[in-house]
Amino acid sequence: MRLRTPVVLVAGAVAWLTMREPNPVKWPALVLRDAAGLLADAREALVDGTRAGTRAERAFDADMAEARSRAHRG
Repeated sequence: MRLRTPVVLVAGAVAWLTMREPNPVKWPALVLRDAAGLLADAREALVDGTRAGTRAERAFDADMAEARSRAHRG
């Protein structure tokens, strides 16, 4: 039962590769290119998330400063 999962995963990977590129000699380059693309996408998402977090933190700090200012005035 435990051997079925790896066999199914490998069969799925081979089927996916065969649909993308019928020549098995080109599979390593295909996998490397796709992995590099996924890595670049992950890096871009991380940078975008960091920038969005920084903007949200600045907006929160500005809102807190405004709330404190209103609290002291009134």
